[in-house]
Amino acid sequence: MSISQFLMSMLNVILIIIAYCSIFNFIAMVCTEITVSTIICILLFIIMFIAQGAFSLTANQSPYIKHTYHENGKEYVISQDPNPNYPGDEAVRLAKNIYLLIPQGQAMEIGNSDTEYLYQMPIYSTVLIAIVNICGIYIFSRKELK
Repeated sequence: MSISQFLMSMLNVILIIIAYCSIFNFIAMVCTEITVSTIICILLFIIMFIAQGAFSLTANQSPYIKHTYHENGKEYVISQDPNPNYPGDEAVRLAKNIYLLIPQGQAMEIGNSDTEYLYQMPIYSTVLIAIVNICGIYIFSRKELK
């Protein structure tokens, strides 16, 4: 991993932490009871974890099934057949966008040392942080405080 990829990974980790904080802060500000907000935050974390797994299955599907063999550390492709379970390019693109929008999906990408979307993930995190904070400010400003 080059130094630029390492620095970008660190930026992504910081943005993922900020995204989680903004989501959980949004829930804490909207809910009046601390117990309810704690339960919702825990359930939301579990839901994001499950969603990350579900969307990663669709997002990482290939339109072709490769038949390969390995010899002397090299991979050789024998044939490629169309994947009958491939949902289509549009569904795969949508699943990939949702997968990268969820902070858990970004964390898994960094954890797997996958650098394919390394420079796009800060954009997804920034958009998520902005949307959650703008919605939170709007809802909290309309909320009547006791």
